[in-house]
Amino acid sequence: MLVMLDLSIDFDRVEATKPLHLSVQADAEARQALADRFEWVGISHLDGKLVLTRLSNEACHMTGRIKADIVMTCVISDAEVKQSLDIKVNERFAVMDGDDDETVIDPMSVQTEPMINRSIPVGETVAQLILLEAPDWPRADDIPPVDIVVKPENDLGPFGKLADLKKTR
Repeated sequence: MLVMLDLSIDFDRVEATKPLHLSVQADAEARQALADRFEWVGISHLDGKLVLTRLSNEACHMTGRIKADIVMTCVISDAEVKQSLDIKVNERFAVMDGDDDETVIDPMSVQTEPMINRSIPVGETVAQLILLEAPDWPRADDIPPVDIVVKPENDLGPFGKLADLKKTR
């Protein structure tokens, strides 16, 4: 099955004994929409393979790999920065429908994402994984490193020097 970035899969389509295999491919329009959403220059390539496996009557596991070539803007020079991403997918989803506004999740357990109306947000998960894997502060290769000046411990700054003057009077 081919996955578009807005795709949600009904949980009941994932059979208990047979994993659901998905192929991720985004056309130029979908890639540009995603790049615009993340305020990037563009995404030149996005594809991958995913497998949804049912864990129980209330949970499933998504595994696979996504590859993307993204173009961002350098935070210093505004030059284009190209980045290739190879993302290992390992996500769990659980039915969390109920009357409670909040569901308590054990912080020591495996991170589990909620299904909304028993629907697995495959496309949105792919988009979020790409964003999380992209560099936070893209930087062009030809930009020299920024020198960080560390003041010596005995340098008290301008107010510390004034305090020292007050002590000597």
